[in-house]
Amino acid sequence: MNTSADPAAIGIDLGATHIRAAIVAADGTVSSVVRHALPADAAARRQAAANVALHLLARHPDRWIHAIGLAVAGTIADGVLTSSTNLGMQAVDYRSEIHAATGRATTVLNDAHAAATAEARLVDGARTATILMVTVGTGIGGGLVINGALHTGTGDAGEIGHVVVDPGGPSCGCGRRGCWEQVAGGLALDAAASDEARADPGGRIAAIAGDRHPGAADLARAAAEGDSAAMGVVARHAGLFAAGLDNVCAVVAPHVLILGGGIMARPGPIRDAYLAATRTLRWHQGDVRPANLGDNAGMIGAAQAAWDNSRCRAGG
Repeated sequence: MNTSADPAAIGIDLGATHIRAAIVAADGTVSSVVRHALPADAAARRQAAANVALHLLARHPDRWIHAIGLAVAGTIADGVLTSSTNLGMQAVDYRSEIHAATGRATTVLNDAHAAATAEARLVDGARTATILMVTVGTGIGGGLVINGALHTGTGDAGEIGHVVVDPGGPSCGCGRRGCWEQVAGGLALDAAASDEARADPGGRIAAIAGDRHPGAADLARAAAEGDSAAMGVVARHAGLFAAGLDNVCAVVAPHVLILGGGIMARPGPIRDAYLAATRTLRWHQGDVRPANLGDNAGMIGAAQAAWDNSRCRAGG
């Protein structure tokens, strides 16, 4: 029945390689999850968010879906994706485009901000705490929730993946070198696996990868099997992860530190090493916990932000 007794929002998470979307009820319940690989064509990639929203609206004509939230990997200003290195997009007015396509009020926010919004609501005492969420996926992102409210500063607060950890490290799309995500994120792990396989073509990582280009999954499997080279690579990157995290904690001093994202969601030696590295931090004395919502966090947080904004506009 299409009534206000069953209100919901659509939450969309537009990542570097995939798009996920779902209908999210006011209590955070998720249904009708859709997941697709992003198309290679630039125009089709740009249209993917509106298309998945239209798909869900058509699939559920009986639901009162009053708003849409989009979480996207990039910097956001007033509903516009100003830049996304991972997506290769800039200056995309997603709020206007999705509203025009669907007729629904649309909220656009950074994907790590969305995940932090959702995860922080599960923390007891969140309204009197400082909560830092770190997402480790293709890159590294963050969201800071202070006394129950997402902190955005001038707009880009939470771009912690661009804290410089190694000034002589690899170049980053932001224009600097040795950014945290470039030495400890998913792409860094992929590159390290590839480098190790190239240096030792008879080694375990190369054998696991076979004809495929080696990546983090091959690195993790080799380390899980006890391969010393793979274990060394994982340990080195875990140390770099801890170095960047300690830098952020020295500034923020969170009561609660939540670790999420694709890398942290996959059980195995990489996640174990990254979690163990948090025990070496000098500047964090509070709680450390894994994210609870997994891959759904971005969708849920985007929908919750859309829900909150629509209530504000309605005076609720």
